[in-house]
Amino acid sequence: MSHITGIVQVLGAPAAIGPDTGAPPTSPGVWELAFAHTPAPGGTKLVMLHFQNVNLPGTNRLEVDLGYDTDVFTAADGAAFWTRPVNVNAFGGGTIPVRYVEVGGAGGSAEIDRYGRGERHDGGPGHPSFSNSDPFLPDPVYTEPTYDPFWFCRPPPNWENVRCIPAADLRAQVARSVGMIVSIHLPDTYSPVEYVSTCTVTLVDADKVISAGHCHSPAEALTSSVTFDYETDCAGNRLAGYNAMFHKVAAALQQRYDSGYDYSLLQLKTAPPGIAPIQLRHDLPDVGEQVFGIHHPNGAVKKISLPHASFATVTARNAMGVRVPTTFHVSGGSSGSGLFDAAGRIVGVLSNGAPCAGSQLLYFPTATILTEIAPAPPPPVTRDVVLVIDRSGSMDEPDGTGRRKIDAAKDAVSLFVQLVQADTGNRVGLVSFSSTAGAPTFAIAAVTGANKNTLIGGPPYAGGVIGSLTPGGATSIGGGLDAARGQFPMPGANPRAILLLTDGLQNRAPSIESVEPALEGIAVHAIGLGSDSNLDSMLLSTLAGAHGGLYTRASGGLALLKFFSQAFGNIFEAGVLLDPERDLPANQDAPPLSLRVCGEERLTAVVGWDRTDASLLVRLRTPAGNVVPMGAPGVESSMGRNWVYLRVPLPQGAERDGVWQVEVLRPGGSEFPPPAPALRYFVSVIPAGGPRLLREPEEYERNRAYTGDDLSPLLRLRQANGDWPHHVAMTLTVSRPDAGIGNLLSEHGLGPEQVVNGDVLPARQATLQAIEANGPAIRYIDEQFILKEDAANTRGAFEAAGSLGIALPDYLRMEGNYTFHARATYGECDGMRELVWTMHVDVGIDGGRTLVSTEPLGADADGRDCLRLTFTPRDRYGNRFGPGRAADMTVAPRTGTVLTSPVTDLGNGSYRVDLCWDLAAGEPPGITIGQPGRPPVVVGPAERRLYVYSVTFVCGEQRDNCCGCTPVRPGSYGTEINIHNVGNTAAPVLKRIIPLVFAGAVIGREPQVATVKTAAVITLPPHAATMDDCCRLQEMLLGAAVDTVALTTGVLEIISTVELAVTAVYTREDGAIDVRAIAPRRL
Repeated sequence: MSHITGIVQVLGAPAAIGPDTGAPPTSPGVWELAFAHTPAPGGTKLVMLHFQNVNLPGTNRLEVDLGYDTDVFTAADGAAFWTRPVNVNAFGGGTIPVRYVEVGGAGGSAEIDRYGRGERHDGGPGHPSFSNSDPFLPDPVYTEPTYDPFWFCRPPPNWENVRCIPAADLRAQVARSVGMIVSIHLPDTYSPVEYVSTCTVTLVDADKVISAGHCHSPAEALTSSVTFDYETDCAGNRLAGYNAMFHKVAAALQQRYDSGYDYSLLQLKTAPPGIAPIQLRHDLPDVGEQVFGIHHPNGAVKKISLPHASFATVTARNAMGVRVPTTFHVSGGSSGSGLFDAAGRIVGVLSNGAPCAGSQLLYFPTATILTEIAPAPPPPVTRDVVLVIDRSGSMDEPDGTGRRKIDAAKDAVSLFVQLVQADTGNRVGLVSFSSTAGAPTFAIAAVTGANKNTLIGGPPYAGGVIGSLTPGGATSIGGGLDAARGQFPMPGANPRAILLLTDGLQNRAPSIESVEPALEGIAVHAIGLGSDSNLDSMLLSTLAGAHGGLYTRASGGLALLKFFSQAFGNIFEAGVLLDPERDLPANQDAPPLSLRVCGEERLTAVVGWDRTDASLLVRLRTPAGNVVPMGAPGVESSMGRNWVYLRVPLPQGAERDGVWQVEVLRPGGSEFPPPAPALRYFVSVIPAGGPRLLREPEEYERNRAYTGDDLSPLLRLRQANGDWPHHVAMTLTVSRPDAGIGNLLSEHGLGPEQVVNGDVLPARQATLQAIEANGPAIRYIDEQFILKEDAANTRGAFEAAGSLGIALPDYLRMEGNYTFHARATYGECDGMRELVWTMHVDVGIDGGRTLVSTEPLGADADGRDCLRLTFTPRDRYGNRFGPGRAADMTVAPRTGTVLTSPVTDLGNGSYRVDLCWDLAAGEPPGITIGQPGRPPVVVGPAERRLYVYSVTFVCGEQRDNCCGCTPVRPGSYGTEINIHNVGNTAAPVLKRIIPLVFAGAVIGREPQVATVKTAAVITLPPHAATMDDCCRLQEMLLGAAVDTVALTTGVLEIISTVELAVTAVYTREDGAIDVRAIAPRRL
């Protein structure tokens, strides 16, 4: 894309230097090589040499002249490395001097196998740009690139060269500390070969710079070099004495590009002399605070945004981002650049944004970076997990396979506990809840063989504490969560997670909402067992999204078992490698499943099935065809009532990478083999080692998702050290609902609530359960998408960096559960990862599509017009909010309206409220409807919308003023405004006067504004008219009639519920007359 500023050229045969080549020394102890590169078609901007097979015995060294300095390498630099950029223009013949110097060590050599060549380069598909990263500036006048407009929409870009800033301006001092980083990138979507790329950095310590994590992986960072000198004068001319110096990156101290985090802290080999570090701001800037940016767009000379005559202002900010307006322009290569406050402190680094598509630029805040880069212990490899299990009365109901939900839950929990390896530092606890949280529980403790036995008993692992779970009572999910929180010790080395299982809706205090703030710092993964008729999926989805976890809905016991298997992989291992679900006919073994291993350290193959009267076995087959069965040396296996797993360390023998197979078998070999009925089964292959597949939550998920919201799934592959693999491809299967609960319940009508074994099922869910008695009320449609790397599909990301996504702006058209199944492949060996999550989408009420009817109630004691408002909330697609949801919306009066009754649920998707209204407020009658995390919408009767007439008036005498500025020419003026009710009903009329010139004094000349000074309400009978002339206007403004007044001008607002005929008659002392009809606007 537009970061590309050159291509890596691979030599046909490496160029070798040193005594081991057999060539004689050029001079005693020195072997010289004049390396000649192939010039770029439009001219070479720079060259970066790559050395391989480097052998530097003793104190031997390798030297490369750069044209401004010399790179010196010793044995400490390893067997392969990149040089800093070379200024080939500094060498007359264009060849680069390379020397091997033998000092105290016999022999040795090095090879140049490829080199990065800086050159003008196009931006690739979707990025119409043409770079010109020319840091050595051989020409006296710099040629600007063709900039990528993706981030500024329309040329020309709103920036200027930093030398346009006055020298005494603080921003000029900050600009000196901003640099361009040049890196070598591995092939990706934008280039089939390695390429040269640029980003922007800021010096934040004597030898440390900060940039964006997406600019480079930790390994790519070590190919990089930084220059702080790359700038011209204001007009683009090369500066006198210009000589750019690059500084080599020595270490990637800390880097992160996942879960919304995006920063990279690098250490330079040498501190740049004479450049002051910039202070990292420790708090967030305020909305409206002035800011500016310094950056190298498309590898160009250093720029400032906005131009120095003005500042930008912060439009929004939180711990994960600081946003700036769309007038703030950047382009590819600006990635990682700093956003600075008026005091010159850096407040964030440029991360992403798609301003032309409505997403403002986002800078990742230094306030959050500082909490990350403080000294910390090594990343933990162990976890603390508390299982929170619902044992309310509804858990006694069937799970859809003929078993009770509580029994399915016991098997799923036993699988999870058994999968957690004992004696490794992991800790597990258990909380159960119904009306309250209480026994049986298990206080969090180290996972040992003895503690596992206490929790789940011996084979088939259905006993212990888990086996004693008995359903009964109501549902206090908040109570269970709070009890789990209380089990955790104070935050320590182990990350903390809660795994919540529930089949119901909270109906006992404490609520989730009341305990959720105390869960800060704890990941919450939630699974809802059952269907929409018994779950509050919106609440569970929001809970998981707000606490960094995943929500999944399990339709039955098999899906529940699968979720706990996946949860083990996502919490303790590197996710899930393969996760199919299939049918197994009676008396047959399953066909083998193939998977690719790509560097993993261990595989755990889990098989679960939907019956407890049958058994399955599992084994693995290596790429060479060798079988790894249960019971093999070094292999761990375990079997429950309806699950089995096999844990295999890698390599097996000498075998690791390649195509493995999972074989699912029926037990046999005896005279009386067990039954082999038809089964539904799944296989989850859980890897340890290698990258994780992570999802970036949608911005709105910390509140709620609504129909009409934009959807842009974004997935990332990340190694434990923050690096990412290359050659990444992903697909995403979305299972979306074909019907909405609100529509179904509105059509059916709301029935009564029900009580199941002491657990209350609200009317809404009880009615839906009755509808489902005749079969599924909601079916699901699967759609598959190929994820992409371009900025338009990755939320404006400047670099893909192992991330792919897709923009689906109008996809959420129906309320309900949307389940996402992502599949990724990566690397030369086609490694595999999968990830599944569910997001619940609620009906986003739209004021324009909400149906409204009214019934007049007459006037109240204060003379206000009263009416009964019946409204049917609907979204922009016409889907109904549905009955039984009065508590899920807030209804408030519009300005000028008073509610005189509570909201009544009519049980058919419509609601009713009584109100009274006063025209003097200047607003139509109506209500506002609010939903969590969403701006309120206005709802009102169409027949009571207001007609507004804006009439300009000019009254009085303007005297001659030889030395001042007058609003109108000298003379006398008059205005008459005629108001005619042409209808058959009386018209209430509100008149409001906004004077702009009052008695000769100008009060509304911009930047001043004038407001309403006086108002009056009249009732105009049918087919009647009235008139406001200058006398009446002056009387309203002054409170009494006057004979002559100096010039008064302004606006008369005429507002009515009835359409009127309004005309204005303008006259001057010279006899001129003008009559104008005034058209209304509707409110």
